[in-house]
Amino acid sequence: MLPILAGLALLVGGILVVTWWDEIVDWLKDIVPKINKYFQELPQQIAHAAAVFIQRINDGMVAIRHKLYYKEEGTWMEEKTTRKVKESEVPQFIRDKIRNREENITKEMEQELKLEF
Repeated sequence: MLPILAGLALLVGGILVVTWWDEIVDWLKDIVPKINKYFQELPQQIAHAAAVFIQRINDGMVAIRHKLYYKEEGTWMEEKTTRKVKESEVPQFIRDKIRNREENITKEMEQELKLEF
C-alpha cells in the first residue's frame, strides 16, 4: 500500500510542477515577443540585449528574472521583470543551476520557449 501511495504522490507532484512551469513559460512567452516587437519598431541603431536569470531567494523560493538592457541617450539602462515561484515548481534541468546568486539560464529558456531573447 505504501509504494502505491508514494507513487501516487510522485505522480501528483509531477503534475503540479508541470502545471506551474507552464505558467512561467506562458509568462515568458508573453513578455519576450512584446519586448522584441518594441525594439523592432525602434531605429536599428539602438543597442539592446536581454537575458533570463534564476536565483534562490529564501527557503524553497526562487526568483526568475528577465533583464533587458538598452542604451538611452548614451547611458545603458536595465529593466527587470521578476517572477517568484517555489523551487519545487521549476523543472529539474533548471533546478540544477540554482544557487544563492543569479545564474544565467538564457540559453536553456531559448531552447525551452523556442524564442530568441
